[in-house]
Amino acid sequence: MKLFARRWPRNLLLVVVCFFALILIAAVYLLYAPTPPPPPLSSTVQLGTIRVGALDRSYLLYVPAHVPPSPPLVLVFHGSSQTGADIRVATGYEFDRLADEHGFVVVYPNGFEKNWNDCRKTASYPARQLNVDDIGFCTALTDRLRETIGTDPARVFAVGYSNGGHFAYRMALEHPDRVSAIAVFAASLPTDDNCDCRLTRKPVPVMIVNGTKDPINPFGGGTVTIAGFGNRGTVRSSRASAEYFAGLAGSPTPEESSIPAEGQTDGTWVEKTRWHVPGKAEVVLVAVHGGGHVIPQPVYRPQRILGKVSSAINGPAEVWSFFASLR
Repeated sequence: MKLFARRWPRNLLLVVVCFFALILIAAVYLLYAPTPPPPPLSSTVQLGTIRVGALDRSYLLYVPAHVPPSPPLVLVFHGSSQTGADIRVATGYEFDRLADEHGFVVVYPNGFEKNWNDCRKTASYPARQLNVDDIGFCTALTDRLRETIGTDPARVFAVGYSNGGHFAYRMALEHPDRVSAIAVFAASLPTDDNCDCRLTRKPVPVMIVNGTKDPINPFGGGTVTIAGFGNRGTVRSSRASAEYFAGLAGSPTPEESSIPAEGQTDGTWVEKTRWHVPGKAEVVLVAVHGGGHVIPQPVYRPQRILGKVSSAINGPAEVWSFFASLR
């Protein structure tokens, strides 16, 4: 009996050590996301600041070595708890590469305390709670780039991921005159009872790229949470989000197509739904079947806890193709 009693604390300690070791291994497996090196580029990324009201706001700017006169401008908004540098990596540096290839300017603004003031009533971000003027920041930034670089005010495009996607929605809903089109990853429109934006109800070209297995932003609509924590309110389904913008454009009947999954090993595939009437704002929903809360691209592999990154589509390239097709 005494021998058993002496062994029991040691056995218990071994169990506890093994338990925490397994937790550590699982955490590393789910959260590890190595940063890939940037590709060869024609120029370098520059850090800039601009005063907006009482705040100094910052951004990363990439201007290719050779751009045509009046180049397009693409603003890329990061997700919650990210920075402009983070979203540059999360997109696999693809917007920089595409800027070199197609001759546009790309800017990665930094949110206030790593978040954006979007339309959701329930958002608890400091930017939202303090009603930070993120629209004023983006307006001042696009004006500065038009004055200093000569970017085309008629070709200003906004891209957003997650919280940044919700901010891109806000730009389209409230200030359609300031943006030529938007593209959103891993975000759906808030439901009416969770939307605090002033709706102009003017059509804007929109592309939505959402994963059907997104663990944060439910593809079919519902409550946005992070592993069951941090209720961010309810959102529409991905399809209903696209249908809202299609309704504004007067495009009631969509065309549907799928991208073959030949040669893929990740079990994902892509379905496109397109609402388009000649002369009206085009709306495209890209459903990444099996995809997670991620930006599909071939370079960066984010934390596994966010779900699968599909190899069926290059999200940034798809977005730029959509922007470039608009006339």
